[in-house]
Amino acid sequence: MPRARATLERAGANLPSRAARRRRRPRRAAPSDAARAMGVDRGDAEPLLRESRDVESASERADATAARAAVERTRGAASARLVVGACAVAACLVGASARADWKHREGGAIAERAEVEAFSRELNDGDPSKFYEIPIKAKTVKQTRANRALFYNFLHVPKTGGTFFHQVLRQAERRVNRKSTVQEAFLGEELFPRDREPFAQWSTWPLIDTTRENYAATRRHFATGEPAEYFGADRLQKMYESGARIFSKGSYGMGLCEVVDAPCAYITILRDPVERFLSHYKYSCLAGAEDRRLWNKAMKDKGECAMDLLEWHDYLGGDDWLHILAPGGQAENKDAQVAAAIANLDKACFKFLLTEKLDDGLEKLATLPDFSRLNATLFEKRNEAPELDARQQRLYDTHVANEGMMAQLRRNLRKSLAVYAHATRTYERKWQHRLLSC
Repeated sequence: MPRARATLERAGANLPSRAARRRRRPRRAAPSDAARAMGVDRGDAEPLLRESRDVESASERADATAARAAVERTRGAASARLVVGACAVAACLVGASARADWKHREGGAIAERAEVEAFSRELNDGDPSKFYEIPIKAKTVKQTRANRALFYNFLHVPKTGGTFFHQVLRQAERRVNRKSTVQEAFLGEELFPRDREPFAQWSTWPLIDTTRENYAATRRHFATGEPAEYFGADRLQKMYESGARIFSKGSYGMGLCEVVDAPCAYITILRDPVERFLSHYKYSCLAGAEDRRLWNKAMKDKGECAMDLLEWHDYLGGDDWLHILAPGGQAENKDAQVAAAIANLDKACFKFLLTEKLDDGLEKLATLPDFSRLNATLFEKRNEAPELDARQQRLYDTHVANEGMMAQLRRNLRKSLAVYAHATRTYERKWQHRLLSC
């Protein structure tokens, strides 16, 4: 599928060039005890980093620099000995101060963080100590056809090529449903009529809506089976046996398969977390895309987002995307979230693609019967990422060239890097196994 990569680049995923990849030939580092405990060899993550250095030691140097600066600001003429001795404490103070400052930054990021927390509480029955892991449940409608589900639940990790993949889902939906012939013509537009509720509210229609705005209502319809003419077990049985298929798109779809009383599977696209974050920073902060959705009032009044990479990371409350794969739990307990995210990726009902290998991923996806008729030459660019002006580009280039800032960013993203390292290591093996339902 030769045009897929070019299409994805136009859609804003900003894949690295071959020359850039050749410049990034890092040495393999020995795994840390913490990495071993999570079952992740950091050596697998090293090739994903932007520079050939050990991520922990580089991050520790950046932490020490930040800590010294914090002590100097708060204690003025402190001695060099005091600065060194207070580093560990100061690092904690830096984090606490940043979190406190973030709480005062009213804006789109606050609303999104609140929605993530509400979603996590709902999915884990209000227990803040849990991270969601996919259960394998018996369904009224059984999976009777190999590698086939009724519902393909796409978890959209922003800035991985999800807008491009929306076209893949729409093409698959149109083609697989067009050949359904039992009792009614199951075209996607007729599965869930646009002029009926709740479908009139779906921003992703005819795909099932699992976006921030509608995931709760979508989950409720499947959990209750109401209205039965669309969500009841008899309707789902009829759809599955006729060959009709349904697809979703959104960042809040995790856990939905648990309440769908029919064969259901998860799909997502993962991307090198550093590259993903840099793309998101350019898109949402510097370019103010989507009508400056994540800007606060001060940014909008000033007409710019002038935050650097670390400020933007803090402003987003972390932006590590792990909540998409494993919602819930305390923010401080990220090791458990890494384990839950990896456990979910390893489920037999979960398939994933990698942004850096998108052509290969689409070919693998086409081995599933419901995606076998994909034609990548028909995909078009959509939601093209805004271009930065000269001043914004200079600002971006300055931040990326700042070794200390980039080292700290990698430190901030280390949990996401661990999950991504596991994904790259298991990618080929994952596609060798058949798709089951959950």
